[in-house]
Amino acid sequence: MEQRIKTALLLSFLSPFFAEVLGGSTPPLEVLSNPLAFPLLWAYYGTGVLLVREAWVRWGRNYLRLMLLGFAYGVIEEGLVIKSWFNPEWPDLGILGVYGRAWGVNTVWAVWLTIFHSLMSIAIPIMVVDALYPEFRNESLLGKRGILLTSASFLLSGAVFFAVLGSYRAPALQYLLTVILTISLLLLARKIKREALFDGAFPRRHPFLYGLLASFILFLIFTALPRSPVPPVITSLLGLFVTLHFYSMPAHLDERGKYALAIGFLAFWFVPYDIILELNGMRGEALLGVATFTVLAWKLRGLSTTRHFQ
Repeated sequence: MEQRIKTALLLSFLSPFFAEVLGGSTPPLEVLSNPLAFPLLWAYYGTGVLLVREAWVRWGRNYLRLMLLGFAYGVIEEGLVIKSWFNPEWPDLGILGVYGRAWGVNTVWAVWLTIFHSLMSIAIPIMVVDALYPEFRNESLLGKRGILLTSASFLLSGAVFFAVLGSYRAPALQYLLTVILTISLLLLARKIKREALFDGAFPRRHPFLYGLLASFILFLIFTALPRSPVPPVITSLLGLFVTLHFYSMPAHLDERGKYALAIGFLAFWFVPYDIILELNGMRGEALLGVATFTVLAWKLRGLSTTRHFQ
């Protein structure tokens, strides 16, 4: 099999594996017990990340552009396809079904899941594959036929999830505004030129620690603050600030530093978080999470150590 195809397949696999399996939404035992679970996720997440990467490479490898494309993906999945933005009974909401719910929208949940998908489903898998296969870093992985097949898979699997998981009837005006938001994000991603919003005060010599800290802070913002007197708008703005700061970081790093940043971000989710999930009954999460992180960290040793930042 051609190496380019192998690279595309790996990227398509990592997106649902990182975000769904090791993120705890579709734990390993569910993947094993339901043979259709992961293939459907792969058909949707995998094609989504490939299409985002294709746009990113063709429009210019700007990390703020990647953030906006990731935001658009998150809005499409959670807002338009499964409609968890609007459904007050969505099973994963927890306190976010109450905290920040306004105008028929789970607002803080919407912000958090948009950020989560932008990072875990889109940007982090792309950064990992870029580092592991640098020969394709600036090249398209899909030809015209590949784009057509990938787009068809994304739309078809999205329609399946819309029918099965998105049965909640969203308010028409709010749903229309979500469509407009998606289009606006895509247009802004196409036009944006600036590579970073924050140009100073970066711990450039320790991108791994920065990624780990950013991941942990985001987790605390959207799990601890909703149980405090902090207003929902402050929680959402803090989460967006950390995310914008994180996406400004790669502009100051070389490729090895970007990879260290990515696996630093994953370190929190794959080690302490997956161990917590294991202790709460999600069998296989800790073993799979720690093993995956170990492999990714080991790969870091093989990357060039000439410079950590530009």
